[in-house]
Amino acid sequence: MSKKCRPYELSPYNARTRVVGESLVVCEPRRLRVAITGAAKSMRSLPWEDSSYEIWGLNNFWNSMRDGKDRLRADRWFEIHPPTQPIQNQHDMEWLRKCPVPIYTTEPFPENTNAVVFPVDRLSSTFRNYWSCTFAYQIALAIDEGFEEIAVHGLELAFGTQRECTVERACVNYWLGLAEG
Repeated sequence: MSKKCRPYELSPYNARTRVVGESLVVCEPRRLRVAITGAAKSMRSLPWEDSSYEIWGLNNFWNSMRDGKDRLRADRWFEIHPPTQPIQNQHDMEWLRKCPVPIYTTEPFPENTNAVVFPVDRLSSTFRNYWSCTFAYQIALAIDEGFEEIAVHGLELAFGTQRECTVERACVNYWLGLAEG
């Protein structure tokens, strides 16, 4: 179960990201490095106070995505699960409605002007239709947007559930290999 989002202000290290279309987000000035994060212990090494990175958060980690002064440090958010109850609990739905940064969803979500539909069809036709988890979507989007460095923190899929250590890990490894290539 998700917990209520603690009060926050945005970190001064956040990028200036904005929604410019149904599936398009821009960052001005453009940053060439992105840090993708999960919630495992290695997320502590994130470059929280390095403004050369965009930092991408996901799901219900809003209380973890904080800089050293407890300010929300996320430039984009990913909620690649249907934005409806009972799939999402009341705290998830509240975050979906109030998320202050561009938030990718699976379908239009007019309750938040920062919501954008994740461009899965475009990425599937550009690359490959191979998705098992949000991290795979994020890495593919980072490749597509031309980031020069993709840092991955807090992803310890090898130690997770059976699905995480088999299906999700294999998919993430594929996308990381494509990025490296």
